[in-house]
Amino acid sequence: MPVRSFFRAPLLVSGLAAAAGLLGACGKDVDSAYTGPGWYLELPRLVFMTTPGYVAGPFSYEECEVERLKHQNAERLLCTQRRAKPSES
Repeated sequence: MPVRSFFRAPLLVSGLAAAAGLLGACGKDVDSAYTGPGWYLELPRLVFMTTPGYVAGPFSYEECEVERLKHQNAERLLCTQRRAKPSES
């Protein structure tokens, strides 16, 4: 087996880890974004990777939908009602 093939797996794993880290850098974290109960505009992520990335909030439902439609990637954003911090619920 060539030496090159031994380096493929670690290179692939490190590339995936870097991509996951970049995805985690977008949006606000739960501790700084959650300010109280209401509707939050968030970018969903893989459940096992990280918590959702908050874009804005809290809003009423109508305000959240208006804010969602202002963004370029509106089809990827969700308005989610949060009554407690996601780590507590």
